[in-house]
Amino acid sequence: MSVHRRWFSLPREPATVAVGRRRVRDLLTAWNTPLDEDTRFTLDLVTSELLGNAVRHATGDAVTVGVHADPLHHRAVIEVYDSSPAVPVPGAPDGDAESGRGLLLIAELALAHGVVRKGGGKWVWAEIALPGAAARSAGDTPGGAPQQAPPGKVAPWAMTCP
Repeated sequence: MSVHRRWFSLPREPATVAVGRRRVRDLLTAWNTPLDEDTRFTLDLVTSELLGNAVRHATGDAVTVGVHADPLHHRAVIEVYDSSPAVPVPGAPDGDAESGRGLLLIAELALAHGVVRKGGGKWVWAEIALPGAAARSAGDTPGGAPQQAPPGKVAPWAMTCP
């Protein structure tokens, strides 16, 4: 099994979320990446949230999506580049709010996630466990929280774009 990487750009418009989600799924399928129903759901949701945030809050005409799959180590990384230097901040929406939960969902579903500033913009990424990965125990990180990269740095466990 080999590591696969691909990047593609999409226009920054509402339809991009569905198109990007489908392309990520298609790439992983083409690479014969093992996916079960829970993993597909997680990948779809994380991809949707990353792209949705970029479409809603970023600047520029396009976003770039990076997809990395490492079936041997049971990991996939989805990352989205946009040209806005503003770093996303997790919200604290009230119970009736219709948005503001994306980063909270990503933090709950991802093994790790973060932001890397680059080229006047940023990569926002999330690492997802593929089937066969050992379950993360609450003792893996302090408080059982997902790992995050130090501000402005690439996390050593992540497979982020160059």
